[in-house]
Amino acid sequence: MSKYDEIGFEKIALQMQKQVKKDPNNVQLRNELAIVFMEINQYEDAFFQLQAAVEIKPSVQTLYNLGYFYFAEGKPIIEDIGSGSFEEDAEEEEMSYTWEIADKEAFDIVEDLLKNKPRHYFPYNVMGEMYIKKEKYEEAIGILEEAIGILEEAITLTPSLENLNNLGLCYYKKGRLPEAAECFRKAHLLRSSNNYSLFPFLSYGICLAHLGKKSEAKEAAKELLLLSEKEEEALEADIAEIYYILEDYEEVVKIYSKLDWEFYSEEFFPTYFYSLWKLSKTKEIEELASKTIQRKEKEMKEVIQDPDEEEEFKVECEEVTKEDIAFIKNTVKEVYWGKAPTVKYEPTLETRCYLYGCFRHTDANPSYFSI
Repeated sequence: MSKYDEIGFEKIALQMQKQVKKDPNNVQLRNELAIVFMEINQYEDAFFQLQAAVEIKPSVQTLYNLGYFYFAEGKPIIEDIGSGSFEEDAEEEEMSYTWEIADKEAFDIVEDLLKNKPRHYFPYNVMGEMYIKKEKYEEAIGILEEAIGILEEAITLTPSLENLNNLGLCYYKKGRLPEAAECFRKAHLLRSSNNYSLFPFLSYGICLAHLGKKSEAKEAAKELLLLSEKEEEALEADIAEIYYILEDYEEVVKIYSKLDWEFYSEEFFPTYFYSLWKLSKTKEIEELASKTIQRKEKEMKEVIQDPDEEEEFKVECEEVTKEDIAFIKNTVKEVYWGKAPTVKYEPTLETRCYLYGCFRHTDANPSYFSI
């Protein structure tokens, strides 16, 4: 339990609402109240406070926080609005909301802020994520590299795990593997209480394998296996693909054979089956394929015969199960033809809270922008 879990945020929210009524133009107070509202899952109220702060004082800070909220949470659409101001309507208990994606609103705000070259990396990282979401990797590279430049100029600051990982992701997508590997390596070194993700290190190992750096890739894979087991991350199947790229089929089989395939996706079957085939272990292929198909058919039958399940779910379950079984059978067929599967690895996007003033995730009052 963190120190924040012991705080009575509901009580604080009530106190702060009274303060806002006495000092309605205090945008810093509204920003803090919005954060408290998010702590108690009152996201509509948080949105209204952030929007009100922008209306009162459209500064870099208030605009950025609203833009980030749009990106991270979307926007609430108020239904059946009666007379009265926007904020008064929002406070009515009978109001109902629907949430919509607000990527365009977020993009427009952050893009406009970046024209002034802010001296803090938050908006750059968020814009990088927006470009990655749109699969505009060249644009994301430019923004994320600019963020690193800003941090390096500050001397006392260093790039974040998220910044470096996501830059590596973009390099990987553009086929720039040496640069991607270096970014993923540096990102892994920045693991901390803010982000313990092992995915940057996994991506690093994949890059090394593709670059033909066998000894380094194997060392990374060994360390990853230890970390995955220690931290209960269950990344063994992904790590095995590093060995598969290196054509170390014995190590692939060694890892995969220990897995409980009831809890792992059959998407890993192609590399596993091919490795077994290369080692002339066709019996193991037949046994696992047959066992998995029987299990899936049994689970499908139970769903279809369950009187409490909705018909639509039954139809969907049957369709998905048939697709899975067809995939398994086709995989076995292609492996026996000697067709080597291709590892279709997708680096994981790393993110975090980029809300200015969030006392749980960021400095409460950082030196934010210098324009």
